[in-house]
Amino acid sequence: MTALDCNVEDLAPRPIVAAALEAALERSCAPLEQARTLPAEVFTSQRVFALEQRELFARRWLALARDEDFPQAGSFVTHELVGERVLIVRAEDGVLRAFYNVCRHRGARLVDEPRGCLRSAIRCPYHAWSYGFDGALRHAPRMDVASSAHDLGLAAMPLARHDGFVFVNLDARAEPLGALPRLEPFGLARLCRVRRLDYQLACNWKIVCENYSECYHCPGVHPQLARLADLASGGFESTPTYNGGPMALKAGVDTLSTSGRSAWAQLAAEAPPSRLVHYYLVYPNLMLGIHPDYLLVHRVWPRAPARSVVDCELFVAPEILAAPGFDPAGVIEFWDLTNRQDWALCERVQQGAASRGYRPGPYHASERCVHAFDAWYARAMGATRPRREARS
Repeated sequence: MTALDCNVEDLAPRPIVAAALEAALERSCAPLEQARTLPAEVFTSQRVFALEQRELFARRWLALARDEDFPQAGSFVTHELVGERVLIVRAEDGVLRAFYNVCRHRGARLVDEPRGCLRSAIRCPYHAWSYGFDGALRHAPRMDVASSAHDLGLAAMPLARHDGFVFVNLDARAEPLGALPRLEPFGLARLCRVRRLDYQLACNWKIVCENYSECYHCPGVHPQLARLADLASGGFESTPTYNGGPMALKAGVDTLSTSGRSAWAQLAAEAPPSRLVHYYLVYPNLMLGIHPDYLLVHRVWPRAPARSVVDCELFVAPEILAAPGFDPAGVIEFWDLTNRQDWALCERVQQGAASRGYRPGPYHASERCVHAFDAWYARAMGATRPRREARS
């Protein structure tokens, strides 16, 4: 019996896939010139999807919220993650904490709303057990639990913060949050959310990550982008936790928007002004677009082998948001169009991956970031070939 034939709960801590799939995954770990793209099974198999949920999403740091979502004690966010509804709340001491959204009495879900502010406690709607914002049990009606109250607090999970992002990890033994791109010069922690766009996609989550990681497709698919950006420009960096690089704007272009012009202040105080857009994919599912004057964030959440949801959020400096006449329509319209063009392509790839005629193909020289993501994924899923990618 192979690992892909057994129940996912019976799998060893390090994911081991069937030999044929492991061999196919190893081909994605070869140097760029010899490597092949991921096999169809990783886009279509329910068993592979279950393994990903356990190994890639239940054991890794995931960005679920932003600091600004918690302005005061009792402010909370809930988020669906690997079959859980995670609860993040700011306590009276100002500390953010993450909990399993489950009462310690009979297991009822505590909070349904996606965000809001709790008045005085986290209260179970079933039997009215109540917990402090620090997760400690406060009251169990008509029950004497004083002697064991310290053991009946909400089940917590690791939480970390970085540049305004709030990360959670379902693994109680998780290592500290790994190295992320050097974002400090951009002051991302102070930025404010302007707008969120939500999308339902009929494709695998990895196809979205791969699409974000290359612009080989851009000249023929995104004319509005090709008009403003130098698609042949860009650098490349790859680490065990992320990959990415910059792309230059064309002469006379201030930013990526319908007009290409901007009166917004730059995120980083540089002289001369920046003409670069920095794109990063933080594994497994956080995509950062750091523009000269705004931040664009995409996150893709798996729902089934061929179904994903994507949220896209725009952030600007607080003084820009508060300025008279502030109008983000040009940026939002630009990216909603670009997103929808991309999602149509991603769904085409999913359709092709489900075909008997699908075969892994070669990488274009400009698809270094796609290759880096695929190789990371292959190793995380059990490919054993030593790391040999070409570096630049």
